[in-house]
Amino acid sequence: MSNKPNVILDKDDSEGFEVDWDTIEKEYRRSKRGHHRHRRNSASSDSKSSGKKTKKKKILIGILIFLAVLILSAITAFFILRHIGMEHMTTHKLNMTVPDFVEDYKDGGKTLVYKGHTYQFNEDLSSVLFMGIDNTELKENAVSGTAGQADALYLLVYNLKTGKIRTLSINRDTLVDINLYNEVGDYKGSVRQQICLAYAFGDGKKSSAQNQVRSVERLLYNIPINGYFAIDLSAIKILNDDIGGVTVTPNTSFGEFTAGQTVTLKGDMAEKFVRTRDTSLLDDNLRRMEFQKLYLTSFANQIVPSIKKDFSVPMKLYNDSSEYSVTDIGIPEMVFLSSSLATRYSGLDLVGTKGAYKLRKEDSSAQYILDQEAFFETLLDLFYKKVE
Repeated sequence: MSNKPNVILDKDDSEGFEVDWDTIEKEYRRSKRGHHRHRRNSASSDSKSSGKKTKKKKILIGILIFLAVLILSAITAFFILRHIGMEHMTTHKLNMTVPDFVEDYKDGGKTLVYKGHTYQFNEDLSSVLFMGIDNTELKENAVSGTAGQADALYLLVYNLKTGKIRTLSINRDTLVDINLYNEVGDYKGSVRQQICLAYAFGDGKKSSAQNQVRSVERLLYNIPINGYFAIDLSAIKILNDDIGGVTVTPNTSFGEFTAGQTVTLKGDMAEKFVRTRDTSLLDDNLRRMEFQKLYLTSFANQIVPSIKKDFSVPMKLYNDSSEYSVTDIGIPEMVFLSSSLATRYSGLDLVGTKGAYKLRKEDSSAQYILDQEAFFETLLDLFYKKVE
């Protein structure tokens, strides 16, 4: 309806047209009332629309606050876990059994004097003992003495400042004192034997791993190890295939592997590559260790770039191998190590030992005799800094 008032004209033959002002006024007032009602309805509509917008805005702000709290909580949890992990993986309670050829030492071996030079223990290190056990499955509640042997022993020493991982390759046949326990777990003394046998004297999991760590620490003159990770044979191919296989080029021919021929190991091939040993040769474990070093180097070259792209890779490997392994490295330690490696890793260096094989006549076993001074110097290089 138009807002203009209707003009009513009365026709009079004698006097012409006259305007009906009363009707005009009524029409005008009615039109004004209609106009005000329209404005009130518009205002009401605008008010409702504004109310809806305000409500939506409040909901959006609430969602954003909730997400911010979640993110803040996740970040806080991350740093708490990382701090706990760092405390565990970087604490060193040193109480060394210093060899006779060391000239002087103090603070449990934190400072040493060797061949006229002073060495200070490097506190910026974190160490993990990796053990490869020669069972297809880690035994539950094993009878002491039957829990398996640690065929592969690698001590990973990670420098938190430089990002370098230096890995000490320990020959399984190295002679050292190992603890013996009976069937019910009672300590029965120690005996000088191949270091790989320490794992056998335990429950097949935790106490076996701890006994193996203890023997390796003895070999290291009681330099403490921060963590351990032991896997059975079944885990090798799982971890190998988790990163899409490992590509290697062996420098000698053995079994189905040809010198100079590059191959990507998948499934059972990985186990064959790192475990095959010719027991008719006294020192063939040295050749096998070279294959293991090559494999570990290739594995590290592939896994660390993966960690840099995705922090969850270590956790995936950890979860996939959990039923095939035993470790004292929990989620806090994993968070610390993976976040540190992703931002600082600068390479892997494999370190060997000097020694010679000897056949033990009593049982025809192969024994590896370390060059003690050369080994000690290797430890100085791994764990100490020369003080100028």
